[in-house]
Order: sequence, then C-alpha cells, then structure tokens
Amino acid sequence: MGAYVTTTALQVLMVGTTFDSLTTSLATKLCTHAENEVNKYLSKRYDVGGWTTTASTPPLVVSLGETLAEGYMAQRMSRGGKEAMARGKDLITQATANLKLLSEYKADLVNSSGDVVSDFSNTAYRVLSNTSDYTPTFGEDDELNWKVDDDKLNDIDDSRD
Repeated sequence: MGAYVTTTALQVLMVGTTFDSLTTSLATKLCTHAENEVNKYLSKRYDVGGWTTTASTPPLVVSLGETLAEGYMAQRMSRGGKEAMARGKDLITQATANLKLLSEYKADLVNSSGDVVSDFSNTAYRVLSNTSDYTPTFGEDDELNWKVDDDKLNDIDDSRD
C-alpha cells in the first residue's frame, strides 16, 4: 500500500466496485504507482521524502494521488470497455494537468492549515526574469512608435554593482 494513497480511499471513491482480495491487491499496487507519479512531478520542487502518511502530506497531493490511482484502476479493470477507459483517461489527465501546474510554479501547495508549503529555494528549474517590466525596443507596429525603455540603461548599470 502507498504512503498517502490508500486502498481505503479508493473503496470510497469507486462506488459499486467490490474490493475482494484480487481487486485490493491491484489497488495496492496502483496506489504505489500513483504516488510514484506524483512524486516524479513534485520532487524537484518539494521535499517529498516527508510525505509518509496521509496526515503529513498536503491535502492536494493526497487528492491528486487518489485521482491518479482511481484512473489507473478504471483503466486496468475496464476489460476493454470504452467508457471505463475514457473515465480512467479523464481522471489521469485531470490529475496530471494539476501536477504540471505545481511543477511549473503556476500553482502552490497548501498544508491542512492553509499555509503555503515551502519549496526548495535554490532550484535550477525555476525561471526568473529581469526583463518583464521593459517595453520592447522593437515591436510589430509602426517603426515610428518604437522606443527604448526609459530606465533600461539605469537598470543595466545597477545590475553591475
């Protein structure tokens, strides 16, 4: 069984599914697969090693892991049924889209108290820009409207200090 995605959660989410010994074994394996996928996306930004239980893991991470595991279960148990395969694909796509937002710094995690979870401060994957406030020198409009940003030279000079 996974650390923060559990078969108990899948039993609640997968209404109408009987969890016998084989289904529970499959669910246990897919909970681990889901956690591995979540950790793959978030390990460059967050310390995923501390996420050892549902209580120690940010709620959104638990939800995304459960959604992934449910999607994996729908696909594995579909036996080729188009509706179950589509449902599984939709769940996986939904979770993966949110994981990408988190990994690309377009969203933040919060803990159960609502506080933002701190990430690694010196990550090489975070892109910072020092030109976001500049007016482009060359534009696609009339050349007579082009101009150099008024404080560009001062900013360049300041960056050398």
